[in-house]
Amino acid sequence: MLPFSSLRTPDRSRRWLVALAALVPVLTGLALVTLPPAAPAHARARAGAPALSVSPATYVGGQRLTWTGSVGAPGARTLVLQLHMGRPGDRWTTVDGFRARTRADGSFSFSYPAPGMFNIRYRVKAGRHLSPSRLFVAKTQDLTLRVTGQPPNNTGEPALVPAGRAFGITVDTTPDDIFRSPSSRGLPVFAGRTLTLQRRVDGDTWSKVATTTVGDDGLGRFAGLTEEPGVAVFRVREEDYREDGNAIGWTQSFPLYVYVGPEAAARYEELRRAALASVSLPPPGSAMFGSGAPTPTASERYRWYPLYWDFAWEHGQSLTGGPTRGTRDRGHWVDYTDGAGRVSKQNGQLTLDSKRFYGAGPGDFGTTRATLHGNAAAQGRWEARMRIRGAYESGGRAYGVLAELVPAKAADYDCGKHNIEIARITPFSRRVQFGVRSPKYRWSGATTASATPLRSAYAVAVEVSGTHITWFLDGKPVGSVTDRAAIPGVPMTLRLSLEGDGQQEMNQASLVSDWQRGFPIDSGRPTVSGHRLSRHAARGC
Repeated sequence: MLPFSSLRTPDRSRRWLVALAALVPVLTGLALVTLPPAAPAHARARAGAPALSVSPATYVGGQRLTWTGSVGAPGARTLVLQLHMGRPGDRWTTVDGFRARTRADGSFSFSYPAPGMFNIRYRVKAGRHLSPSRLFVAKTQDLTLRVTGQPPNNTGEPALVPAGRAFGITVDTTPDDIFRSPSSRGLPVFAGRTLTLQRRVDGDTWSKVATTTVGDDGLGRFAGLTEEPGVAVFRVREEDYREDGNAIGWTQSFPLYVYVGPEAAARYEELRRAALASVSLPPPGSAMFGSGAPTPTASERYRWYPLYWDFAWEHGQSLTGGPTRGTRDRGHWVDYTDGAGRVSKQNGQLTLDSKRFYGAGPGDFGTTRATLHGNAAAQGRWEARMRIRGAYESGGRAYGVLAELVPAKAADYDCGKHNIEIARITPFSRRVQFGVRSPKYRWSGATTASATPLRSAYAVAVEVSGTHITWFLDGKPVGSVTDRAAIPGVPMTLRLSLEGDGQQEMNQASLVSDWQRGFPIDSGRPTVSGHRLSRHAARGC
């Protein structure tokens, strides 16, 4: 690539029966709960063995699941739902907003949306009585595109079509995806779900071309497309799915580059050969990913709570789904890509990928970003967990992998002269860079993490007040600026980026962020690090 089990919708005629038996599943925030029907009289005095099961067995985040079982003791009691993330140091925590009760015999049946994370456990508790825990491993929504009639395209390679001839695009919402992740194999089919074909105008803008729906075979088809000779870039959005109690947010494909005509095909071949020549494998054993034990956070250490907003990506949220919790629970994410990358959600995390294929090879180019809109502040605290996944190449151009604050209003951007770099990282180094610039000056700092971002997830944060800016790594202050010239003084917002170099081939990279949070400036205590950043003259844009 270069600048390039099945679930059917339930019979609608039976929905009134489901509503009558289950009092209609209601989704409020993250709580999707069905009150249990009354137990038969002969069963009310008997308690079965503790048990917990869910159906269906294959699901994606936000899909409606039916939870059934028993706490092993008779009596109608209030239920508590608990989860365990499964990492060293994690504990069982109570799920906020959940409401249900057992029947008189201690059994239960309720509906609740599927978690979007891998390898976490849930259990049900009623007083001191517990069900067994159950391991959850969600599937990851995904879809592949190909020009109709051409072979399946699971790696994201571009398509070549003759000039002056109409073509079609086929969408596969259940790809047999050996080139990406096991979590995208064996996906359920949501027949009737809307698919929207979009054509790229620029990195920020996609125009709507057509819509269709997912068929019983998991495919969608668009026909009668025409393009002038040159290069056209398409993607497909699999839209929100709210049928039958599901709360599954939209997701989009990676871009499909379509080279139209012989001149475009020749240009593609030239770029492909140049990209293949630039591929270099990293040292043995260095390409890996894992988060390990959760590292400390500045918000916990300095008591920044209550938080303004928290994007935790725990269930079926899309980029525009809003934060999970907070006192200012508004805002949404906007994606940008001028190359082959994509912003999506995977394993309960916000993920920026440089290309579809996880591995060495051509196809990593352009810049991919996710920017928070609708919840900016001139002063406050911002915090995110970030790491790098994969890193299957080295020796070429490395992506700029960073978290930063940028002005929320385009008129305030001023060519980056108010930006605050929260953290800039690279795959094989423990060095974490940070800094800020003004129209006249720049302040730069760096610190060393305990492990590379391939092996540990960093908790990065920044505090911006009217008198100082302080940066944090894993809960510790690592640098400050007290020069008022450094304070942006305009509403700022969070942005995560893979910064490329135009159409130049880069080393494959993925930026993964477990969560993103914002806090007020007047909670907890302000912090000024003993390490003060030096001021230097700013040059360039």
